[in-house]
Amino acid sequence: MLNSEVDAVVDSVSLPALLSPSLNRRLFLKRAAMLSAASAVAPSLLQAETLAKDSLLGGGRYQSSESGATEYVLSLVNPHSADIQRIPSTFFPHGFAFSPSRSSLVYAFEKIGPGAAVFDLDSRSMVQEIAPVKGRQFYGHGACTRDDRYLFSTETSADGKGAIGIRDPRSLDYLGDFPTYGDNPHECRLIEHDTVLMVTNGGGTRDSGRRGSLTYIDVRTQQLLERIDMPDERFNTGHLYPLPERKAVVVSAPRLGLDKRYPGAVSLNTGGDTLKVISQPASVVSIMYGEALSVEVVEERDLFIVTHPTPGMLTFWSLSGMDYRGHLMVENARGVAISADRKCLWISCGRQANIRALNLETLKMEEAVDIAASYITGSHLTNLAMLS
Repeated sequence: MLNSEVDAVVDSVSLPALLSPSLNRRLFLKRAAMLSAASAVAPSLLQAETLAKDSLLGGGRYQSSESGATEYVLSLVNPHSADIQRIPSTFFPHGFAFSPSRSSLVYAFEKIGPGAAVFDLDSRSMVQEIAPVKGRQFYGHGACTRDDRYLFSTETSADGKGAIGIRDPRSLDYLGDFPTYGDNPHECRLIEHDTVLMVTNGGGTRDSGRRGSLTYIDVRTQQLLERIDMPDERFNTGHLYPLPERKAVVVSAPRLGLDKRYPGAVSLNTGGDTLKVISQPASVVSIMYGEALSVEVVEERDLFIVTHPTPGMLTFWSLSGMDYRGHLMVENARGVAISADRKCLWISCGRQANIRALNLETLKMEEAVDIAASYITGSHLTNLAMLS
């Protein structure tokens, strides 16, 4: 659905496991210098005891320098020590769901493909693959109920019709499915004490008449509660951030069949039948080429932040008024995750899978924090410290 996918295949010479010993040492010294410099940054942002709590998770792919084959990993990064741990995968992990009762387990899903699995972060291993059913493909995201009874996943048939697959989170047995009430579903989020599932449906091609939408589905009855359409035929609906009272921030890529030469979009569900697409300022919106990829909301600052990989940009917006707050050019900005102290935003970016920090007080990058070769080349960044 996010057809202008820009997940980078990281150049193998930039990754520490594939470097020569001398280059490995230079990378180690660079990281040591970075950590030393970070200690001089304002304590309000980079207190060691705060950073030590943060643990960043994301999917990655890279080309092996030995075989030339594409390798896939789940990567864990400690942004305080710059320690990086890799878990081999058989597919490119896109989105994640987490077990509420078994904290070491994470479910990962491929975007538009047969790949899905459960990983154990303690043993650093892929425990079991999850097989697709009915000739469908996984579409990148899932959600686990807080009673640990059901694992939901977005799936699509060959004709684009969307389904939510239902599995037992422990046995991974397939229990059934229900419709997403749209085509090419991507992200799903459980809200209202797991009684409602939010789903973004990307829609069909621009001339198909099947527009993107945000749907709210009753989990018990599996019936549609609300459908909020994307009013502009140029955009799909991709990732979302739920807000109270069934509101949401939604980010979009160009419609299916359109590439990154076409614009993406940022919109809000504020109530009503259609999403409200941000159109101003034109000087910024006009350069939002390709997908608007990831979004983070900081409610106490009346702020949400969106990544735009193609132009290499972060955009800042007021949550209450949809007003423009500024933008910052950051090469290939992809995933975002807020720190445990809610003072900075971790960002995966650059052509060498860097992890950087945005100061939420100044909305500027902390120059002292720049962890290269994280292996997190995918679309999403999750701070595990925020799950507890």
